[in-house]
Amino acid sequence: MDMEKILEDFDDAYNEAFNRGDAAGCAAFFTEDVVLLAPDQPIIRGRKAFEDTYRSRMDQNSGGTHTNELVEYGVEGDLAYQVGTYAIADANPPEQGSFVNILKRQPDGTWKVSVSIFNNSKP
Repeated sequence: MDMEKILEDFDDAYNEAFNRGDAAGCAAFFTEDVVLLAPDQPIIRGRKAFEDTYRSRMDQNSGGTHTNELVEYGVEGDLAYQVGTYAIADANPPEQGSFVNILKRQPDGTWKVSVSIFNNSKP
């Protein structure tokens, strides 16, 4: 298993969904019971709440291009972590920051994020 390749492919597909404004497509990369810790918000639980949150984020950052950069990762059995940076360029307003994802291997062998934490930094 090449976890770096898995995470890069995961990020590419996630970015494509975000860039086409597909909140449901983004949510599909997360477990049904996902926990999201987003800036200036209470803890968000569940895929539906995640999708609603991301739909709102996409509305606020219209026209932008979302990218991720993998900084570090690790895997132990059916759990993995990913540390990275993200940016939403050409958006109004632009956004950048960092994130940590905890992923769980699913019964079908795919990986989904079960916990996601992200922070904004000033561009």
